[in-house]
Amino acid sequence: MSTSAEPRPQTFDALPTVTRSFMPYIAPMFAYVALGSLESYLPSPGWYPAAYAAKAAIVAAIMWYYRSTWNDLRPAPGVLDVLLAVATGLVVIALWIGLDGRYPDLPFMGGARKAFDPDVLGPAGKAAFIAVRLLGLVLLVPVFEELFWRSFLIRWLIDQDFWKVPIGRVTWISALVCSAFFALAHPEWLPALLTGLLWAGLLAYTKSVSACVISHVVANLALGIYVIATKAWKFW
Repeated sequence: MSTSAEPRPQTFDALPTVTRSFMPYIAPMFAYVALGSLESYLPSPGWYPAAYAAKAAIVAAIMWYYRSTWNDLRPAPGVLDVLLAVATGLVVIALWIGLDGRYPDLPFMGGARKAFDPDVLGPAGKAAFIAVRLLGLVLLVPVFEELFWRSFLIRWLIDQDFWKVPIGRVTWISALVCSAFFALAHPEWLPALLTGLLWAGLLAYTKSVSACVISHVVANLALGIYVIATKAWKFW
């Protein structure tokens, strides 16, 4: 019998530093996209509210596990930066709604977003679904998307040792490429492209990922209010 110790299974702490650094940025985003891609396989549209609630819960749990990444959100932006972030968020939602129907759908991206009408759930079910949907739209998505797009990817495009790149450093190439990928991640590709460029500019000016999160929150909250008020469910 050999007396040599058997190799220990690789744990998270044993992973290379670069892998450990990447995971908090990509794990919530990957989980949200991967779980979202499974929604097309639901037996019927009626399963969507439960599927979305499960997705939101899983992503929230991953975000809580990797909450130390939220150091990227410090320090808090100043008053003028917050005002600029709010204004940018309102411009974003104006583009999102104003450009609707003015650009072609791209079939290779899945075409237009498929709408789910919560009126089929009845009053109580509709209220519960809208509450959960707003929670994901306003509190979860802005945080993990900005950590991925404007904290991780835009710096990684400058230097793969991205943690060495100061937050807020943006080049034309990193802004354009990051915004292009952001556009490809949304059926509303044209407003998404313009939004990516606006938030890259906001990041470069404020040097604050938190300012981008605030702007994203404002845009998503405004979109949610618009969707509920007009029943334009196709936007979410």
